Amino acid sequence: MKEFIHNKVKVIDELFTEFNQVQGLYADRSFDFEYRFTVFLNKLSDYFKKSGDSAKESEVFRVINLLQTVKRGFNPSKLEKINSGKRELWWGFSYNGIESIDSLLQEIYRKETAKLEEGEEILNNLILSLYQQGFLTDQMLKDLDSVPKIEASWNLLLSQNGSISVINKKLMTKLIAEDIYLLLEKIIAKITA
Repeated sequence: MKEFIHNKVKVIDELFTEFNQVQGLYADRSFDFEYRFTVFLNKLSDYFKKSGDSAKESEVFRVINLLQTVKRGFNPSKLEKINSGKRELWWGFSYNGIESIDSLLQEIYRKETAKLEEGEEILNNLILSLYQQGFLTDQMLKDLDSVPKIEASWNLLLSQNGSISVINKKLMTKLIAEDIYLLLEKIIAKITA
């Protein structure tokens, strides 16, 4: 099942905000870092579990388990008992964990925003083309001032025009209908501003 991309981007933005706070604690070598990083990692693994992304959930668990191995007194890279410097080793592996999580979140964010940008470009070209052809007027665009009105108008266009229906099918391979309506709302707001 496809996700609501606008919501996914919003959730990832919120996760980044929290993650940046955790990274700030690491930079300050705060005593609160370990607790906050653990809470964040658990929250992130729950998010991936709920979204059904077991590969990303597994990556988060890998980081959690790496840190737990150090806390139990073993060096995860050598699988040897740590006799001294356990705390410093834990900070080093925490940095590796931060790097892994950052890469993971950046990858998701780029992928999802690219879907929205591609959809926006397609819809922007379509709306401008319909406007140039006289199918849409300034007044018609101004009347599309809410998502329900945009949805009704879009569905009417789909039933009347086969080429728009093909464009819609292309968009629906990556987005859901609600994403399309929000992108249309954004485009129309730019045009009528």
